[in-house]
Amino acid sequence: MVENAFALIIVMNTNRWFSGGISKLNKFWEANFFFQNMFIPLAVLALYFFTLAQLLSSSLFQPIGINYVFASRSWPYVLGLVLVIFLVFFVVNRIRGGERLVFKRSTEKLSAGDLLLLLLPITPIIQYVINNQDILSPLDSLGVVTFFVLFSGIYVFGMPALLSWLGSVKVLRTLGLAFVYTVTSMVSLAHSFAWLGEGNLVMQWMFFGGAFLVVGILYSLSNKNILRFIIVVNFVAVTSTQLFAGNEGAERVSDAGKESRLLALVEERPATTPNIYLLVYDAYIPNETMLAYGIDNNAQEEYLDGLGFVLYPRTYTVTPFSIGSMSSVLNASTDDFGNIRSGVSGDGIIHHALQGIGYETYGVFAHNHFFRGINSSYDFSYPGRSPISANILVGGILVGEFRFDDEFAFQPREEFLETKRSILESVPENQVFMYAHSNIPGHSQNSGACRPDETNLFKERLVDANLEMREDLEFTIANDPEAIIIVAGDHGPFLTKNCIDTGESYDISDISRLDIQDRYGSFLAIRWPTGNFEDYDDIKILQDLFPAIFAYLYNDPAFLELRVEPATNNTYYTSGVSVENGIIQGGSDDGEPLYEIGQ
Repeated sequence: MVENAFALIIVMNTNRWFSGGISKLNKFWEANFFFQNMFIPLAVLALYFFTLAQLLSSSLFQPIGINYVFASRSWPYVLGLVLVIFLVFFVVNRIRGGERLVFKRSTEKLSAGDLLLLLLPITPIIQYVINNQDILSPLDSLGVVTFFVLFSGIYVFGMPALLSWLGSVKVLRTLGLAFVYTVTSMVSLAHSFAWLGEGNLVMQWMFFGGAFLVVGILYSLSNKNILRFIIVVNFVAVTSTQLFAGNEGAERVSDAGKESRLLALVEERPATTPNIYLLVYDAYIPNETMLAYGIDNNAQEEYLDGLGFVLYPRTYTVTPFSIGSMSSVLNASTDDFGNIRSGVSGDGIIHHALQGIGYETYGVFAHNHFFRGINSSYDFSYPGRSPISANILVGGILVGEFRFDDEFAFQPREEFLETKRSILESVPENQVFMYAHSNIPGHSQNSGACRPDETNLFKERLVDANLEMREDLEFTIANDPEAIIIVAGDHGPFLTKNCIDTGESYDISDISRLDIQDRYGSFLAIRWPTGNFEDYDDIKILQDLFPAIFAYLYNDPAFLELRVEPATNNTYYTSGVSVENGIIQGGSDDGEPLYEIGQ
């Protein structure tokens, strides 16, 4: 009897499920239901993709990037699907007797709780803002978030309200939420999958489709607080994690006590005060590393030797990126003393020390990267005030990728060179310290994937950098032969492995000597006015530069005690491998010297 009862229940429920399924299928093909929940949402999605592609192809967004390619590829497919579905519906509707469409405004109302939906696309925005606090003021940060709240609100609430008499507001809100979430998350996707210029369309649609399905299922529940709760929890968790990671990354061992020691040592005027020219060429490296790439730059090094430069071929930097590397050089310390850009923007310990003994400071740069989020403190600087950082960040998010030079406002090259050389060829009455930073040969594009011709592109830029260097030195030596002239590179060009930090992609055992040189290597050559420099030029790292120069100026080896520990930091750039006192710690060349030349 019990078995018969169970069988009867199963049959009854099967019949109900089957008849319910048939009923839902019939409802799906009803003219109004199909039009509002299928045809109109897809047509609107095609419109979203088309308008986004047109916006991102405008002159405001150059170069165009991943979101443009995603949108421009997607809208023809969606539009084609709309046409196919319309034809199928037309045929089925004819078979069903030609039902007429009755337009009726949706009754779905906007509640205060629905505003929490905007936290979903804003979550990645908050991540980007936190990661860029060094270039954003509080007002900039608020501006970025406000822009994307309004941007998201148009798609999540504005368009559904406008089309409420044609389509389902619930479906259109879900569609808009998935669309803007995909757009604002594209930077994170690009970073995760090492996309440059374009992404994987299948993966992008899987992300969009997954977001649409999850939000759609939760939004269709009678209790919408479940979706709101999940979105809020996700927002809080991601934001808190990002804040914690940012604070952890900002921790560093401070040697701030060296500030007062260095400034105390320069209270009196030194024995000699030659002009000092620091000429940096981005990502310029010693020839040992060049040869490993298949590039022979020996002719340029011989040229420098012929001009009387002393080359330091085993030099490396403790920090493998421009801001950190050069700030630590110009602070003679690994401490930021406030803002990480203080040193390069003219507010470094070295600037203050030189100004205290009568030097005027000049900063000449090919772009505004060094001033971003902080004003220049040089007595003279080029370029001047930089554009608003918030605009740069908004543009990068809409484009869908942060390229390494996104935040640079490049100056016309001829104007940059003319400004630099006008200073080099005229010797002012007061002592001059000049820091000029060229953007060539430059490093790779830092997308996480090397372009097939990445090394050849570097080689081409190197030719231009060598020519620029020669012309710079001709101007300087001809007009100021008694100056201290420094030719340097700030870090390596990132041409090996994935052309970016290897921490997330390679095991420590995969990291070789070349991989470390490629990231931490730095070129250094100095033309000293007199021969007594040899007592003070025991230089191992780029950051030893100014302790050696001040020791030379004052004929006082006490400045050499201010040299920082010759140990690399930010070792995630090399999967945990470090260099201490010129010796590799970890990796395939553990215990070996960083450079083989001269060993």
